[in-house]
Amino acid sequence: MKAVVGLIAGLFVLVAQAQDYPARPVKIVAPAPAGGASDVYARIVAQHMSTLFGRPFIVENKVGAQGRIGYEYVAKSPPDGYTLVLATSAILIHRALYPSLPYDPIKDLIGIAPMARTQQLMVVPASLPVTDLKSFIALVKSQPKTHNFASSGIGNPPHLAAELLCAMTGMEMTHIPYAGDTPAIVDTLAGRVSMYLGSVAPSVPHVRSGRLRALAVSGMTRSPALPDVPTMAEAGVPGYNVSGWVGMMAVGGTPRPVMEKLSGAMAKIMAMPEVHKSIQESGLELFIQSTEEFERTLQTGSAHYREALRIAKVPPQT
Repeated sequence: MKAVVGLIAGLFVLVAQAQDYPARPVKIVAPAPAGGASDVYARIVAQHMSTLFGRPFIVENKVGAQGRIGYEYVAKSPPDGYTLVLATSAILIHRALYPSLPYDPIKDLIGIAPMARTQQLMVVPASLPVTDLKSFIALVKSQPKTHNFASSGIGNPPHLAAELLCAMTGMEMTHIPYAGDTPAIVDTLAGRVSMYLGSVAPSVPHVRSGRLRALAVSGMTRSPALPDVPTMAEAGVPGYNVSGWVGMMAVGGTPRPVMEKLSGAMAKIMAMPEVHKSIQESGLELFIQSTEEFERTLQTGSAHYREALRIAKVPPQT
């Protein structure tokens, strides 16, 4: 009887806490430096959540290890809804690539709602004598092991996208990891690397200025920022697809009433025209799902990335 009474009392406490949520400031972790995709979207969410709930939602950047430091911090936080994370699908790549991760992105984190679909943009220096993907592949194959490609770090989507392209086309290229989009683009502009398959938005101004040449995007649909640039499949690599998402996640075990409040708030935010505009101007596509649908996306995406890593022959990392 005492156990039953204690259980009922505990449930009343959880319900009361959920009804009062949020009773204090909420932290949104961005596992990227200021200006990165996670940071930009975290600040959009924080601004509107603060307005909707009448409580401060504060962005905190926790960088390092391609975002794993930030994800681990959130995964090990109390499951009370006061620590959230603006995540990207890179967490699923990490799950497949790092067997010794001290947390499980699927079990220790739970999806609230996605915001946008992401993909990578393949760019080359304007000085490189190629005009499309087929001519680039032909050039690299004619000069094996002499060309290289940049990425924003081992285990991130740009790394996987490039390795998969090489595996599917038979190109032999050297991987050069950088600490983010900016230094990778700088060296691509200078011609020190032959290719960068990275985030769409940072490369768009250089494509429009003519300093970089865009050859393809990595997803299944063209980017609204560069509608004339074909997909990999359209450009000559059928079956190729490396796409992902950015979205809000909470600590696994967060009470359902709190999750429902957060999910409802995200639905309101994603219906705002100014949010639509921000997403489209960054070169991404709007991506709206319920919490249940987002959870299924996490499950299927994990298997997809594991298979892509196998095809790309990217070995497990320590």
